[in-house]
Amino acid sequence: MSYIKLNGVEFDANVAISSYNRHFDVLDGDNAGRTLSGLMSRDVIGTYIGHQITVFRRGDNYQGLDAFWDYLIEHSVDDSVLLEAADGQTTISYQAYYTSGSQDLEKVENGINYWGEIQISFVPMDAQIKP
Repeated sequence: MSYIKLNGVEFDANVAISSYNRHFDVLDGDNAGRTLSGLMSRDVIGTYIGHQITVFRRGDNYQGLDAFWDYLIEHSVDDSVLLEAADGQTTISYQAYYTSGSQDLEKVENGINYWGEIQISFVPMDAQIKP
């Protein structure tokens, strides 16, 4: 099972995952709110399952980490990417977007920049669970 694929491209051979978080958000529509008695009235749109992933280089494979960063930058202007990620004991696949990523510079040695982990959050384009 692959941990992460973007648009069918598998990155597991080039980067390793140090932090892998799945989360969900249940979103309500405009008709949700509290009544005068205090009772909550829901207008559930659906449940959105997303992933926050931190990757680092595999061994001394700085090129693999750079390639992952470059791929993220290149596709950052796309409406969405197809994310395939581990979810429970299976794999979930969904159209997702991301609006930011981060990476710290570890060191500069002999004129070469050595970059650290990449953190990225993927947000589903549509609810995976709907009422």
